[in-house]
Amino acid sequence: MNKISKQRLPRYKKAKNPPPMLLTERDKRIVGWVYQLRFLTRDQIKLLEFKEGSMTACQRRLSLLYHNGYLSAVQKPVPTGWGSAKRVYCLSKKGKDLIAYTYDGADLKDIKWNEKSNKVADFFIEHILTINDVRIAFTNSALASKDYQISWVPEWEIKAMKEKVNDPENPNKTLPITPDSFFTLTGRDKKACYFLEVDRATESNRRWRDKVRGYVEYVKSGRYYEKFKSKALRVLTVTTTPERMDNLINTTRTVDNAYFFLFTTFNDIKKNNPIFDSVWKTTEKEELVKLL
Repeated sequence: MNKISKQRLPRYKKAKNPPPMLLTERDKRIVGWVYQLRFLTRDQIKLLEFKEGSMTACQRRLSLLYHNGYLSAVQKPVPTGWGSAKRVYCLSKKGKDLIAYTYDGADLKDIKWNEKSNKVADFFIEHILTINDVRIAFTNSALASKDYQISWVPEWEIKAMKEKVNDPENPNKTLPITPDSFFTLTGRDKKACYFLEVDRATESNRRWRDKVRGYVEYVKSGRYYEKFKSKALRVLTVTTTPERMDNLINTTRTVDNAYFFLFTTFNDIKKNNPIFDSVWKTTEKEELVKLL
């Protein structure tokens, strides 16, 4: 083994003399995933690109990409305050250049990233990581089926929507439409569209009810169809516990015409196939249902 392969790399900063690497197609896909999903942990990247491989192999490639400047990283604090901080990967300037090259020389101005994109609060990073847990579960489920293709609207497009509707209960006020994600499942004979709400049990019942009322008015107004060219909408809510889920369902039932909401938990998403298994509850039935 040569001296380069034995060198101990710094944990919290990039090596001044990084080990050499040959950029692979999988490396390019990893950088692409980080660009699309903004923040990813090692475990999430393993689920996307190293399903049959070892964690050691995954960590080796991420270390090379990080120390050679294709990825940057922030340190995720440990909730208990004990133990080492966990590295969360994000894009870098060199990674942005690679994205432009990979997409046939796309204009760098069209790539929605800059240095400030990585400088956000810890709670925002945690929220993005939680959304990505759900997105990865759906992505892998769709890939495994081979009958459906999944397509996601990028986070920056969702943020830029700035959609809102008039509040019928409060004249001169509006209700914002701010889903955490929007995606479509397209099969041979059907297309299904979904808004995703990731609930970490931080919202009050009143705020959740206002969010539900906003979605109902959005569909009734025709604005949803104008924006997404689809008549059918489902709002998928993934939350922390069965108790929290029942609370959200009961609150949703207080809003007329809120029949297009479905609910499940993070645990059920991780343990089951979120597309084809019966893991979703509705406001109208007690038994669990499938998306498709």
